[in-house]
Amino acid sequence: MSIVYISVGMQKTGTTALQSFMRENEKALENQGCCYPLLKLGIASKYNDRNAHFLVYRASEIEEKSDREDEERRVREKAFTDLGDLAKTYPKIILSDELIWHRYLDVKDFWKNAVNDFKKIQCDVKVIVYLRRQDLFIQSLWNQSVKAMPRIEKTFEECIRTNQFKYYPLDYYKNLCKIAEAVGRENIIVRVYEKGQFEGEEHTIYSDFLKSIDVKMTDEFTKENVIPNDSLDGNFIELKRIMNQIPDYKLTNDFMRNPMCAASGFCKNTDSLGKMGMFSYAQQLEYLKQFQESNQKTAKEFLNRSNGVLFYDPVLEQKQWTLEPEKMYRDLLVMMCEEFCEQEKKITELRKETQILKEEVRKLRNSLFFRGYRKLRRIFIKD
Repeated sequence: MSIVYISVGMQKTGTTALQSFMRENEKALENQGCCYPLLKLGIASKYNDRNAHFLVYRASEIEEKSDREDEERRVREKAFTDLGDLAKTYPKIILSDELIWHRYLDVKDFWKNAVNDFKKIQCDVKVIVYLRRQDLFIQSLWNQSVKAMPRIEKTFEECIRTNQFKYYPLDYYKNLCKIAEAVGRENIIVRVYEKGQFEGEEHTIYSDFLKSIDVKMTDEFTKENVIPNDSLDGNFIELKRIMNQIPDYKLTNDFMRNPMCAASGFCKNTDSLGKMGMFSYAQQLEYLKQFQESNQKTAKEFLNRSNGVLFYDPVLEQKQWTLEPEKMYRDLLVMMCEEFCEQEKKITELRKETQILKEEVRKLRNSLFFRGYRKLRRIFIKD
């Protein structure tokens, strides 16, 4: 039997970086009996690295419910067929998608069906989850939701007040117990997303993950093409939130996102800003109270910590984020400059492509075939 390790997130725990790290190191993983498969399922290429997405895939672009269900079934069946073939060669298969941690709740008997389907292809299932302290996570999730999908428009305060993220399970003990009902507690690997708790050779998220699947981080592993998922800082998060409200911009493919992230990174390095939070210190402590019991149970029962401490990092009293009007002119200028630079790169690429096409047309016009075609055309037009 092969073991399928399913990394289910959470979001904002380095999953994007881990996925690109594993894609970069496919050969190194294979040398230790692991496969991080690139499943070609006929869905968007953005899911290439998130290769467990077929488990929670939604064919939302298809209108008819029956057609949607057929497409989702096709994707799932194709994935299990391909994984069954891989299981004949590899003792370990790694799958990852950070949406599984919460999206599985929308599917009846999700884990029971997943375990059964993997058994049919001779695979046992182990689930890996990284837990982040709830106050830090919810701030990062709001930032991500403003920066990317679903392009949220509310302020952080409004989201907390209206319980905008109630769909996301932050009672870790309750959610882990639900998963354990189907996969077994012995098959859940719980890790904590804190630098001081990372294990493995480097004590990084990469070595920690590899240790969780019993893989050594040798010199063969590289991190040259790891994709970070940085947050928006300073004024840029508010600029993006306002931009998300513009009706015409809502219809675009969010073309300002990358330039804005680049501008945010540039200004962050220039300003050398310290850590800032969306909560005040008092709000942070109050928010964490509701998860105290759950976190203690998680530490005791899933990490065998008799002291019940899940997160080691102290709750720091840090500066609360506020808009900085005196820097707004600069930030707007940097943002627009980044956008103009990106547009210029695209224009340059299009010019190169146009020049190549012109050259191909010139060669075609001078070819024997085209000269013969012109002669025939003159004859037929004359007649």
